[in-house]
Amino acid sequence: MPRIKKLLIANRNEIARRILRAAQPLGIATVAVYSEADAQALHVQEADEAYCIGPAPSLESYLRIDKLIETALKAGADAIHPGYGFVSESPAFAQACAEAGITLVGPTPQAIADMADKACAKEIAQQAGLPCIPGFSEPNASVADLMAAAQRIGYPVMIKALAGGGGRGMRLVLNESEFASQLHSAQLEAKNAFNDDRVMLEKAIINPRHIEIQVLADTHGHAVHLGERDCSVQRRHQKIVEEAPSPAVNSELRARMGEAALKLVHATNYVGAGTVEFLLDTQGDFYFIEMNTRLQVEHGVTEAITGIDLVQWQLRIASGEQLTLQQEHIRFNGHAIQGRLCAEDPARDFMPQTGPVLAWQADPHSRCDHALQMGGEVSPWYDSLLAKVIVHADNRLAACEKLADALNRTVLVGFEHNALYLQRIASHPVFQGGEFGTGFLAEHAEALLQAQTKILECAVAAVFLAHQQNTTQAAWPSALSGFSSTRALPRPLKLKVNGNTHQIKVNKISNDYTVDGLGDTPLLLANWQPAVTGQNVHKIQSTINGTSAQYLVALNGNGIWVQRWLNPQAAFIEDESLLSASALGEGVFQPNITSPMNGKITQVLVQPGQQVEAGTVLVCLEAMKMEHRITAKSAAVVEAVHVNVGDQMKLKQIMVQLKPTQ
Repeated sequence: MPRIKKLLIANRNEIARRILRAAQPLGIATVAVYSEADAQALHVQEADEAYCIGPAPSLESYLRIDKLIETALKAGADAIHPGYGFVSESPAFAQACAEAGITLVGPTPQAIADMADKACAKEIAQQAGLPCIPGFSEPNASVADLMAAAQRIGYPVMIKALAGGGGRGMRLVLNESEFASQLHSAQLEAKNAFNDDRVMLEKAIINPRHIEIQVLADTHGHAVHLGERDCSVQRRHQKIVEEAPSPAVNSELRARMGEAALKLVHATNYVGAGTVEFLLDTQGDFYFIEMNTRLQVEHGVTEAITGIDLVQWQLRIASGEQLTLQQEHIRFNGHAIQGRLCAEDPARDFMPQTGPVLAWQADPHSRCDHALQMGGEVSPWYDSLLAKVIVHADNRLAACEKLADALNRTVLVGFEHNALYLQRIASHPVFQGGEFGTGFLAEHAEALLQAQTKILECAVAAVFLAHQQNTTQAAWPSALSGFSSTRALPRPLKLKVNGNTHQIKVNKISNDYTVDGLGDTPLLLANWQPAVTGQNVHKIQSTINGTSAQYLVALNGNGIWVQRWLNPQAAFIEDESLLSASALGEGVFQPNITSPMNGKITQVLVQPGQQVEAGTVLVCLEAMKMEHRITAKSAAVVEAVHVNVGDQMKLKQIMVQLKPTQ
């Protein structure tokens, strides 16, 4: 097998950048592909060549096998790395590469096919001697068959998409009364995600650890495992914090799990990097879940504790090199933890967010795999994952503290994200103690999701607005007229933050300001020192009631974002002084239910004339690989439904019209 000379990377953003970082030192020329939405992306700029392969929707670009193969041949690439996601676990893509004479950096089409079907994977694992969870996996089973099987297995049961991954098409069913509705929901999500609505059932293990074993295997029959990762911190069955090694795994258990993983590698004639996933119960017994036939998002924590570049080994194995690593020589140094920085709002059931990147700065003292750039845009077309913040320390507690500090030092302004949520996880005493399972986030939701008061940020916003008007001599709204440079008149403002509206007055005395309306006593903002750091971005240094701090202020629409240094969550503060009462809609019935983002309608649950209560689910929308339930805000009657299942929605497009109840 000849050495790879030119590599096409069939992925995007930080995934493509990670592969570029591994390929270029090996002297491999690189080819990027991109959709029209990613024309300005960093991976496009950093590759040796780049080709547009279609419009923004992934079905028309990154998932088009024919376009990927055509582009590879056009560019003269002799190999393709699929990264993780998109076509990375597609047997059809692996077969297309083989037929085109292109080396796939990954396993054989047969190994991918065997492991892609969960029922088939489970059968192979059982034959290889791996412990498996009791379940039912007849591909063409009816609803009645599945309900009967659930009764035999015993509740609680887990419904899992046969072609699934990433937590999609997975539902926990606690009792028989909710089985039918959860089955319908799982099948809908699986159909939309994988074009395959077949499911299997497994006995649910409540609050287990999710442990995965990293494996590497070459084309010469040699394979090793690189220890385990603990991926138990999950929301919506999707990983959000991962670490290596696991605090629940000792050397004896690691050896047994690693041996089991290698049995599956040899049973499937596996080649390349892969991950064998297990559930670990509270008694120390482990059960096979699935094998991911690709690199994992969380591979960086394994690299941190082993010093082994997994992507470079993928490329070397695909070039036919022998794996020189020996199991007895692999050592684990210290502890590594990764937090997935996502464009989502944890307080709103992790609703994906979109918007401009007004400011971005990663912690310089930790590894951050990302593709963010100031002036860029987070689009609704792809996964909400933006960056992976990875830290390494001598021990687990030090790693927890280092991750919390790295997240505190992360600056990301322009939309809601989960940096504060991740920081709270890393700082939580239960997480730091290491005694938790997959139910950790649900068990501690109140503490992790507690809203921050944004009084200081609101004060900075108020003074910033006043200061800006003074220095630019711009026209104030009529409510703010009457300012005189010779007399310090109070500036009335109406600012909204965290759903609360504040009537604020700002007084200027020399270089200091006082702000009334944010508490029982005025706030004093002294030594006000603003500096422009970019277009519509300002850095503020000020002392508030005797405490000095730095703030970043970014203008956006009818409001401003304010982020305090060493606090990763910026506050969006709306300037309602500039809006009319009718535009604000305070206390006014909102008849139009609009789409919060671009996405696809998966369920329409109401019809014209139907009466609904506050909280009634009207439609379900799939966006950024997640399903979102759009609800009524108050009691109403459905006047019109403007959407059907399968419709593609644009941001703020009207879906349902309501009218007040009589």
